[in-house]
Amino acid sequence: MQEGMYTLADAASQGGSLMSTFIMFGLILLVFWLLFWRPNQKRRQQETQMQSSLGPGTEVMTKAGMFGTVVEVHDDDLLLEIAPGTRIRMLKAGIAQINSPQVDDTPVEDRPDFGDDDKPKD
Repeated sequence: MQEGMYTLADAASQGGSLMSTFIMFGLILLVFWLLFWRPNQKRRQQETQMQSSLGPGTEVMTKAGMFGTVVEVHDDDLLLEIAPGTRIRMLKAGIAQINSPQVDDTPVEDRPDFGDDDKPKD
């Protein structure tokens, strides 16, 4: 009779450790999803949206670090002018970012870096 009780107690303790193993495995999967898969999925969506917004005249930087202006856009590729008269054809996936010119409404004369060479030094 005593041996039967020990067997039931051992089975109950193994069931508890099995449950904690499943909980730990679930927590590990949750952490991987939050730290790796979810941000990567968002990044891919933003990249796809950026590639679909490309149009002629857009200034871009490629993943190789070259700057250029989009001349023509096709389904999966585009024609990029990297220098006057120099055009290359590349995939849309090769575009890293769109470079939008920064608009500064401050007049040139009021900017802190204007006319530093003209001022007399005391």
